[in-house]
Amino acid sequence: MHDSSSPVPVSLLTGFLGAGKTTLLNRVLHGDHGQRIAVLINEFGDVPIDGRLVVHADEEVLELANGCVCCSVRGDLVRAIGGLLERRAKRFRAQPFDRILIETSGLAAPGPVLQTLLIEPSLNATTVAAGVVTLVNATSICGELERHPETREQVGYADLLLLNHCDRASELERTQAEAALREYNSLAPVLRCVRSEVDPALFFDLQHRPPLDPESFADHGHTHGAGTVVLRSKQPLELAKLKIWLQFLSTKRSHELWRLKGLLRCAERPEAVVVQGVYQFLEIGPGEESAPEESLLVLIGKDLDRAELERGWAVCCGG
Repeated sequence: MHDSSSPVPVSLLTGFLGAGKTTLLNRVLHGDHGQRIAVLINEFGDVPIDGRLVVHADEEVLELANGCVCCSVRGDLVRAIGGLLERRAKRFRAQPFDRILIETSGLAAPGPVLQTLLIEPSLNATTVAAGVVTLVNATSICGELERHPETREQVGYADLLLLNHCDRASELERTQAEAALREYNSLAPVLRCVRSEVDPALFFDLQHRPPLDPESFADHGHTHGAGTVVLRSKQPLELAKLKIWLQFLSTKRSHELWRLKGLLRCAERPEAVVVQGVYQFLEIGPGEESAPEESLLVLIGKDLDRAELERGWAVCCGG
């Protein structure tokens, strides 16, 4: 159970239209995991219906209707989470919820939602971003990535990618879908599923996963400009220069930097330096393990200039 005095984990469930999010949400709510979950459902349109399709029991379910949670109802999102937390604090005798799960509209981009959680003063002390789960349709994701920028961002921001409807796709389609997902996000593991059937505990452990597995990453690019750039160095980095460079990258407007994750060896630092970045939020701090032999920085976004990134990386490495 979640400690009522610590920040409440907030997870995002996202995915394009028809991916199976409502089915997955029902499975999470009724899973045998011992967690009490408050749910925020975002819908796009005048007549909300998704909330009626969620078969909830004791969980609290709120709807944010007639707008996309990434833009027009962000104020509503802040108020809705604040209201949930207020009611949670007042339940002295009843058992409070342990975490919040936001199901976004199929047309929403996760980045601004994460930024709201990380930067909004009323939320950053009381909640903690606990990961993004993106559900995709194995039969249609390749085409959706080509046609819909929302899908590219949903995949790019993911901490976990669930390849759903695998029973409707051939092995070739499943393999092609996995390859397409890795072009846009080589950080997140891809898990195949049928009818959104997965272990609900997957949602709860994302923030505790190791930051990186250095042997698993390769560079990926795409004709639409979205992809992954991997930077490595066995030369210790200069932390002061690194901070300046990463801050510059996170605010630069010529590209969209969706995700940033690094496990680094810095000069005169016996412990690893961990870098985490989401949207325009950047965090650099000491890790719990000793410094790695090789530094690794993985960037996911749109229109990333590899040559420019390599030059900035070289400066941080003392070049």
